[in-house]
Amino acid sequence: MKRLIPIKSLSFLTLIGLFIFILVLAYLNPTPVVLSWDTIGYHSYLVELIVDGDLKIEDLSYYQSIIDQYGNAGSLYQFVPTDIGGFITKYSSGWAVLNAPFITVGHLFAGWMGYPQDGFSQPYEIATWVASLFYTLIGLIFMRKVLLHFFTEKVTAILLVILVLGTNYLHMNYSCIGVSHVYIFPFYAILIWLSIQFHKTPKTSLAISIGLCLGIMMLIRPTEILASIIPLMYGITDLSTFKTRIQEVFTTKHYYLAGFCAICVYLIQLFYWKYTTGEFLFYSYTNSAEGLDFNRPYVLEVLFSFRKGWFVYTPIMLLIFFGLFKIYQVKREWFWPLLLFFLINVYVVSCWTVWWYAGSFSQRALVHSYPVYILIIGFALTGIKPLVKKIIYGFTVCCILLNLFQTWQIQNGILDFSRMSRSYYFSVFGQTSPPTDEQKQLLLIDRSLTEFKNKKDYILKNTITSNFQLPDTLSQSNMYTPLIESPFNQLTKKDHIWVKAVAELERIKGEPNDPDFALHLCVSMRYQGVNYGWRNKVFKQFEQQKEVLEFYYLTPDLRTNEDTLSVGLWHQNGSEIKVNNLFFEVYEPKYMH
Repeated sequence: MKRLIPIKSLSFLTLIGLFIFILVLAYLNPTPVVLSWDTIGYHSYLVELIVDGDLKIEDLSYYQSIIDQYGNAGSLYQFVPTDIGGFITKYSSGWAVLNAPFITVGHLFAGWMGYPQDGFSQPYEIATWVASLFYTLIGLIFMRKVLLHFFTEKVTAILLVILVLGTNYLHMNYSCIGVSHVYIFPFYAILIWLSIQFHKTPKTSLAISIGLCLGIMMLIRPTEILASIIPLMYGITDLSTFKTRIQEVFTTKHYYLAGFCAICVYLIQLFYWKYTTGEFLFYSYTNSAEGLDFNRPYVLEVLFSFRKGWFVYTPIMLLIFFGLFKIYQVKREWFWPLLLFFLINVYVVSCWTVWWYAGSFSQRALVHSYPVYILIIGFALTGIKPLVKKIIYGFTVCCILLNLFQTWQIQNGILDFSRMSRSYYFSVFGQTSPPTDEQKQLLLIDRSLTEFKNKKDYILKNTITSNFQLPDTLSQSNMYTPLIESPFNQLTKKDHIWVKAVAELERIKGEPNDPDFALHLCVSMRYQGVNYGWRNKVFKQFEQQKEVLEFYYLTPDLRTNEDTLSVGLWHQNGSEIKVNNLFFEVYEPKYMH
């Protein structure tokens, strides 16, 4: 009996089928606005060249008008001020470099078809949609090439199915069109392929290609310099081969050439910084609420939490451990590069203080490195005993079914993008109907809340008073009270609190009401003395001689538990007033989900 599908083309047909599946899902579930939120920052390089013809951003009025018109972001957090004036995007330029040909075509079509050539109208959206899916296809093509080097057509086809249907790669590539992870994935696959070819036959052209590939990856996300572990460590099986490789790196022209090419690509970013900030090196992640804290990794949370745990929502990746064991046995030259990359990459990802990486399904910061992990899993599926094979393949089928169902759940709002908790997860496990209001109460607290409505679920734990002398007179020459400050971990052991800030004010006798009067009661968290999560309430006019100003503040996601909660008054404008009292009350949740 002839095979319906020739085995020699099985992986190719599987690739085509999976890509069509992604296309169909992307078409049926279109991203409402592709050029939105973080993507605005990545895209701004091209917007500046298209609209203004100059990479410098003098002010943010243009982008404010864009989000007012298209509703594609809630604020302009994507940009940071420079020391010489103006603003720059905090994101690297690699995304813009890869998208440039597509956006150029979109710009031309916008002109021909009468759309605004503003960088954000429909032709630019379509161009980005096409670009994202183009790089998805390139990634799958090179992923197949890598897998076929190690495995049979059948195993390669199975691994492609695992990648697309068994992991959050599917959600990222059809529902998160345009995100940077989609663009990095193909370069990991290309880098592995080039490393295989280079260590088989070292050639100048391959060294250049490796350098260019690494340069592009770093240009998208600087932390992808970690990928250099793959070509550098390939072939190292023991201490002797490690010493030999060190000698090769410092004595062989190919390694110098690869490094030179990577630096040349990254010069794009350095020259951009020099032109826009006056400095070749500029740290753009100035938001004190987030950053890489290498001494505070969240490894357990990244891997096992119900908020975004990788092994919780993408359990197929547990096969990595068995795969590494098999690689050590049968493919020792790949063991150390893959093991080191896995360990260091997970560690670095977990050191980002916003370790759940905002709205996403599972751990989105690991998706672009899946070419490495799928390769490892491939060895877990080969050369194993029949009983073990049945167990692993049974586990794989269960993981694929779970991933497909939970991908549907998150697409339909049953799973939450960022507020999942253990109790909520099990409450909606297997559920196909929308969550009830009772179930939603099991989610983690919505940090955007400004009204304290569920006081019954909290207890008044403490009242923190000022340690400075009151009353105090505020005026244009004395605009600020000292801050009432307390480290968060001295206020509570829970993950959040509500704070009631209170100021008792008195109009100085004889002073008339001032129409320009403005006093702010301010609350924020402070990391190393810098505010984040800052909120305020403005007091404009005295109705009586004495007034009480108060408002409720929900603490944001913390950078560290040692961060300081601060409360103070800012007299922005107007006549003198007396501050008779200033304090805040701490409301702690009775229970945690």
